[in-house]
Amino acid sequence: MKNGPALVGDLLACLIGRDNPVFVEIVDKNFFICTTMVNHFVIPPVFHEFESRVDVLRMKNDVAEHLHMTMPREVMRAYLAACGVPSGTATRRAFDALLAWLRPTSATDQNARFILQFAEKGLTDFENAVKAKPETRAFLPEPDQGKARKVYWMLPNLSSMTNVYARINNLYRRRKMDGVRLIHDEQLQFDHILNQGKLAAERLAAEGRTWPFQHADYAFAEAADLLFARSHESLGIQIADVAAGFTMRYVHQVNVLAELPEREEIRAFQTLLETAEPERGTGANFVVSYGDFARLGLFRA
Repeated sequence: MKNGPALVGDLLACLIGRDNPVFVEIVDKNFFICTTMVNHFVIPPVFHEFESRVDVLRMKNDVAEHLHMTMPREVMRAYLAACGVPSGTATRRAFDALLAWLRPTSATDQNARFILQFAEKGLTDFENAVKAKPETRAFLPEPDQGKARKVYWMLPNLSSMTNVYARINNLYRRRKMDGVRLIHDEQLQFDHILNQGKLAAERLAAEGRTWPFQHADYAFAEAADLLFARSHESLGIQIADVAAGFTMRYVHQVNVLAELPEREEIRAFQTLLETAEPERGTGANFVVSYGDFARLGLFRA
């Protein structure tokens, strides 16, 4: 498919012509790490009523944007090191790296000053947590364990899968999810992690913990079934693979390699954008920075 973008465009046009809904999640991993840092490390959660406020969600997104634009790589590396081998020492190093960057920058940057207030309080709270429990994982995302005891954390495909589930639940099915089957390609190492993520989203909905997203409804009143199938045995998965693979390459080509796509690639991407129907919640959801969004030609920065 790498050398056949016209086929991808025709395939997507065929789906549109047959009124097949298309739900795509486009995730930049660096930006995804920044959002995770904001939600667990820089501005850790307090209570759900506060976290789910629209203004708080917008503020956290702005902080993630600032981190993505300006944060040095060594700060992100220190945070990832703490996630990979969690310990009080590693988490403290991550705080030290974050503060070493923010403190001198805050003198001339009001955004850095704003973030610094949270980071300094976070370090104090972390030190108190360490005194109570030396091996605490406070300020780090909870890991998931694979079948071979391998630990995974910050899986973009987990958040993407649950968000697609919530998007289908929203405008497309209007919470009528009974009888819906989500068919995922076979994931031998972490299929149970994806299933646990789905069940966790449903459990939070039952507890009344939802988020005010415009096109994704996490208030699941009914549950769909999550199944796994081999891609070579499922035409649907093969179609999804082609569309997802093309989208990943296109966004990487534009935003990372800074290369101009060929005409057929641009046409195929435009066809992907045409799968969006706001009244049904279909189309592509971009988990990327404003700068990357602008480079894709979707709006002017």
